[in-house]
Amino acid sequence: MPTRERLRPILIQTYFSPQIQPLLEEQAFVNLSAFAYAMDVFGGIKESTASFAQGPPEIQRVRDQGFRRAIFNLYDHRCALCGIRMRTPEGHTVVEAAHIVPWSESHDDLPTNGLCLCRLCHWSFDEGLMSVGKTYEVLVSDRVRINSNMPGHVLTLMDRPIFKPEKKRYWPDQANLDRHRKTYFA
Repeated sequence: MPTRERLRPILIQTYFSPQIQPLLEEQAFVNLSAFAYAMDVFGGIKESTASFAQGPPEIQRVRDQGFRRAIFNLYDHRCALCGIRMRTPEGHTVVEAAHIVPWSESHDDLPTNGLCLCRLCHWSFDEGLMSVGKTYEVLVSDRVRINSNMPGHVLTLMDRPIFKPEKKRYWPDQANLDRHRKTYFA
């Protein structure tokens, strides 16, 4: 057992009240399990990600946190569509981990079904206002131009290449992107 694992319970029991101890132990479990899950995501172990389809809330937190960790690392906290990368000194980031084909439909947390997106691009992607083309270019729907919209910089992203992970095996899968284009993008 690594030293850190032996030390954690001693520190929790010594320095924290009995009311807080269970919460800290649960969070430690989630953090450790999320790290292991992220390693499975990196390794492309589909069976491992699919096994998290059902389970108690802490298992869902492990899956969410593990997927987020993997996607953030692959994209270096940078939005795949607009390229923004901002982090606070505390480590908070402007980006989110997005599924190309929603988890509820695919139960797929592999990197090839994920994109790192800022909040505006994530919302636009989920609403079908933005997508990714066959040559990994940004697609912007004509619906962005309706009269009451002021889309700002979104229109300037059209046809620009997306930011992708360094290793090609982690790039978004074209079958997933094709499904997004056909199902959500208009």
